[in-house]
Amino acid sequence: MMIKGMQLAVRLVLFVLILIAGTASALVVGETTGTAMANLADVSVQAMARATSDNVLYAALTGGNQPTGIYRSSDNGMTWQLVSSGPGAVINVLAVHPTQPERIYAGTTGGAVEVASSLWYSDDGGVTWRRFGLGLPANAYGIVPAVTALAVDRARPEVLYVGTEGQGVYRFHTERNHYELVGGLSLYNAYVRGLVIAPDGKLYAVTNTGAFVNSSGDVWQPLENLPEMPVSLAVAPGTPQILYAGGSSMGISRSIDGGQSWQMVNNGIAMVPGAALRVTALAVDENDANHIVAATVWGLGGRLVGSTLYESRSGGLSWAKVADVQGIVHRITFNQGVLYAATANGLVRLGETTPSAPMPLLTDWAKLRNPTGVQILVLILTLALASLVLAWRREWFIQRKSCSAC
Repeated sequence: MMIKGMQLAVRLVLFVLILIAGTASALVVGETTGTAMANLADVSVQAMARATSDNVLYAALTGGNQPTGIYRSSDNGMTWQLVSSGPGAVINVLAVHPTQPERIYAGTTGGAVEVASSLWYSDDGGVTWRRFGLGLPANAYGIVPAVTALAVDRARPEVLYVGTEGQGVYRFHTERNHYELVGGLSLYNAYVRGLVIAPDGKLYAVTNTGAFVNSSGDVWQPLENLPEMPVSLAVAPGTPQILYAGGSSMGISRSIDGGQSWQMVNNGIAMVPGAALRVTALAVDENDANHIVAATVWGLGGRLVGSTLYESRSGGLSWAKVADVQGIVHRITFNQGVLYAATANGLVRLGETTPSAPMPLLTDWAKLRNPTGVQILVLILTLALASLVLAWRREWFIQRKSCSAC
């Protein structure tokens, strides 16, 4: 009896080990590449987004020394893996659902209404992509506009704001599959560069004609009294009355009254006589409203040169140079104290190092909620082998050996 009990215990251990190994194998084959990259250097990062929980980041690559597609990091940007080739169109912008980190939205180029869709979603962390049942309205020429900006309303996660190239801003109810043109036709012909949702619910839009705010949904109000045309905008996370605007030639300005008045805050930022100081991106740390990062370039003779990252720990009152960057920064984000800057020459990561990533079995199990065909096959074979080990009898082998000797 003791021997039989030991044999059963051994089979149970083997059963569990086979299940663990098979599940891990299914997770590995679910990735497009089997090995992770240490960083995203020397690649063109077209878009970037982070999940509001965990250490998950997503990036869309187009060109460079890595294949085009959607990349995912589960360790706060320390390593990256290619998860899919994407939705099949050039991605302009990414956004992640605030409570469902596996749901990603992608805004892409537009085209003829018969064949084009410029808004896509993924429910499995970027592995597979689908169009929404209802696409963006086409213009009078039958062209679906490109999606150039996205913002998910954290207070109402089912609401997605969609900025377009030439058709203004739409409010998209993802569960009802319903679009509304925000503010009527007031921004209908505008190119929307960015969208920001403030903690008080106000929606800000940065366009080629200026910056606007929408409080009620009925009308867009211009942010007046700005020193110049803005190209980037950020809102303090805990104090929605504090705004930062990145200008096209004069640097950074700040408002402490919700955009009613502005003052320049360039102390510590290098100035070059005769050169325009353009602020291409701004971001405020959600965990520290006084911590701001700005990306700048110089405009010289029709060219943009000298990309630099600056940091302020005083709410913009003073700045310190963080790093020179190869390529123009078009997106900055924070995640757990680490700064990420996306450029056409790679992803710049600055800040504290993070611990090594946990085993994929512990962090990426959600990928098996929507398994691929290969993953299903691996899981079936794993279960069959584990069951065979658990149910195996010595008599089967002895009987087969005896029959072969007959």
